[in-house]
This record gives sequence, C-alpha cells and structure tokens, in this order.
Amino acid sequence: MNAAKYIRYILTIATALLFFSACKDDKNESQPTDFILRVNESVSIKLPNSTSYTITTNNSAISYELSGKILTVTAIKEGKVTLTVILDSGESHNYSFTISANSYQMGFTIDSTPRIESWISGSTVKTEETAGLQVSCESGMDITGSPTDKSTRSYGFTYVETGKLLRFSAQGDFSQKGILNNGIMATRDNDNTPIQYEACTVSIEKVNDAGKIWFTLQFTDRSDIRIVTEIF
Repeated sequence: MNAAKYIRYILTIATALLFFSACKDDKNESQPTDFILRVNESVSIKLPNSTSYTITTNNSAISYELSGKILTVTAIKEGKVTLTVILDSGESHNYSFTISANSYQMGFTIDSTPRIESWISGSTVKTEETAGLQVSCESGMDITGSPTDKSTRSYGFTYVETGKLLRFSAQGDFSQKGILNNGIMATRDNDNTPIQYEACTVSIEKVNDAGKIWFTLQFTDRSDIRIVTEIF
C-alpha cells in the first residue's frame, strides 16, 4: 500500500470512529426532566435531535425560548408546570418544573382587605372584590425584598395571573399622621415588562382604631395614588 492510499485509509477509519463515538455519546447523553426553580431563574435544556419541535405547557408560570435544540425555560411565578416537547418523529418528552418564590418575594404577609385608588385608570380597586389581586406587606424590608431597618415598611399589590404590580416602601413612624421618609414605588405592567421605580412622597393621612391606615403617594408628573390598608 503506497503512502497516499495508507493516509486515506487512516483518515477513513478515524472519521468512522469519530462518527460512531459522536452518535454513541448523543444517544447515551442523559438529561434531567424534573427541575426546581425560583421565580426569575432560568434553565437551559438540550433537546433530542429533531428537524422541528412542538412545545406546549399546562400552566403560564413559565416562559420559554428555543434556539436550535437548546430550550431555555424561565420561571415567572409560583406553581407546577409540565412542558411537553414533541419531535418530528412523533416522539414525546415531558419536563416538570416546580417553582417557588425567590428571595425578593419571601416573607411578605398576604392580606385581603385593602383598597387602592387611582392606580389603574383612576379607578378604585377593592381587593376583596377583585379576583386574582394579592396584597402583601412586610416591615424591615424594602420594595426589592432586601432586608433593612425595622422603621421601613413595604406594601405590595400584584395581579397573580398577569404579574401587574404596584409596591411601595417608606421609612418612619406608621402609627400617626405625617410625612414618611425615603418613599419609593415600583410598578410593572405584566410579567414580560421590567419593573419601573419612581421616587414619591408618602404621607399618612389617617390612622384609625379599627386597624386601618390611609396612605397618599404623591408624584411630580402623575396623579396621586391613595391606599387604604391594614396597619402592620
């Protein structure tokens, strides 16, 4: 066998071995199918080979993006989700996701009776009459969920299904009328939009014996927002 033929022979054998090894690795590669995420966390999943993928979920608590055969899944809200991927061969693969609150959401106490005025289109929202509106509060925590001194309190209002959010925090004496310090408000239109932060003047207009407190959030370029809620 001359040198040229010998080199071609060696290259042919090497190529065959590499192809066999790649096929074996791809076939034997193991991917997890159960995932535990916190809200806003993401995971990338390498899907089996296919010329096309059909993807469905049974819950809107996650979003996903497909790039080639890499599926990136992002947790949006708490819940359990099954994501199904169907290959062009008809083969089906299920992936399960259990989503819990992230560190910024932990510790907020849920309440059900406050009302908000002039947050959405100048209307009044009564929590107990509005399906899917969750109200939360916490002392010693700012609007991002980060711990701070005990004189700071945060109040949050979230539409669970859409992610529409209003949350504000301030610092001071919450037991009497007056202006509080370091007022700031966070709002978000839905789960797919970023949170917007605005400085505001937070004042307490009234505190009554029944455990209610009246807040006014004042801004330089928009209408005031009035909130009536519990004292915490």
